Amino acid sequence: MLKRISIIVLLASVVFAQSPVDLYNSAITSLEAGDVSEAENGFNAALEADPTFAPAYAGLSRVAIRNGDLKQAGDLLKEAISSDEENKGLREEFDRLSELNTLMNKGNKSMKNGDADDAFESFRIAHEKFPNYPESVLNMGLVHFRKKEYLVAVDYFHETLALNSEHETALAAINNVAKNYFNTGNQSYKRGDLEGALSSYGKVLDIDKTFYQSHYQIGVIQSKMGDKDAAVASYEKALGLNPRFYKGFFALGLAKKTMGDSDGAIDALESAVDIHPGYDKAYGAMGDIYISAKNFEKAKQVLNMAITVNPNYAKGYSSLGILSAEEQNWELAISHLTMATTLNDRDAMSFFRLAGAYNTTGDCSGAKEAARKSTEIKSRFGGAWFELGIAEWCGGKGNKTGALNAFEKARNDRAWRKMAEYEMDKVKNPQKYEK
Repeated sequence: MLKRISIIVLLASVVFAQSPVDLYNSAITSLEAGDVSEAENGFNAALEADPTFAPAYAGLSRVAIRNGDLKQAGDLLKEAISSDEENKGLREEFDRLSELNTLMNKGNKSMKNGDADDAFESFRIAHEKFPNYPESVLNMGLVHFRKKEYLVAVDYFHETLALNSEHETALAAINNVAKNYFNTGNQSYKRGDLEGALSSYGKVLDIDKTFYQSHYQIGVIQSKMGDKDAAVASYEKALGLNPRFYKGFFALGLAKKTMGDSDGAIDALESAVDIHPGYDKAYGAMGDIYISAKNFEKAKQVLNMAITVNPNYAKGYSSLGILSAEEQNWELAISHLTMATTLNDRDAMSFFRLAGAYNTTGDCSGAKEAARKSTEIKSRFGGAWFELGIAEWCGGKGNKTGALNAFEKARNDRAWRKMAEYEMDKVKNPQKYEK
């Protein structure tokens, strides 16, 4: 215990042994290095050691200038002068501060009067005479901002941050310019102008390299253009900046799935649901990957989770319908696909699969209704016409003309041509296929 007390006393004596001059010199070094907060602490420590130490008040005045507070800077200089009335340098510094006030007031008045050029000149002179005062630089940027010269404005805002890295107005201004370009990019994207969108998103990153949404949107466009490798790199940049961005993990998973990297896709999608456990689309995407891999148990787990977190998630029921069909559980397939089409009555593929399930179970009436729905939504899709043909013929008990008409339309889809022609021959020449 005595040993511990001795150490504390020793440390305290070391601290109190520092002279105001030493503390002041250390604070000046911090200020010159741009560490304004550390400098402020140092000047205050010097004043604690000697409340009459005028250079520390002058140092705090410089800190106030860096923080853009001219009133506080003036008050602190008055304290310095009061502590050392013989110091002519302090009075000269106070006079110079008055000049800065005059220049800034003149510039702000010109801004209000709409004379941007005159305002800029006042702020420029203020910066030239007082290079450590961030507000003059900020205001030069604001002049350019009002002229809609955004990229030039941003250069001044960054220069402001070089003087005061915590300058809230400069940070907000940079963010506003970045958002303007980001919104322009979004508008170009919606119009289908992908090159224009990429250009705008690139400008966002020139302004603010931490704007992760731009990396993400660039990835979306790169994916649309078929460059999956570049898309993955962009998504990973977005996630490097914001590791909680679950939509980024979802997009990364889809891109890796398209590239054939199923394990990488699953890892990304699992990260998405770890962050957002209610993310139905991510569970759905995992389900599709597991179905393709014939891992039906895992597919059931994630797809059931998808419809648990969102009972209205049509895609989840659609995928469960596909899974049930793969397992030849046709009644369950019909149940899931019926739910899918109830929730999304524009899902042509689910109506098509529902028609197929009905045809397999011999429910020609249900198959016809589902197939017709599919053809109404996607009239050129041969698969829907094919299932309609099967339902119309209904194993020889149905409408021969209706079946042939449906198969004829199925033939127009090259992917279904051979199957349609085979079924047409069965309808026309049933004796050939009799056992």
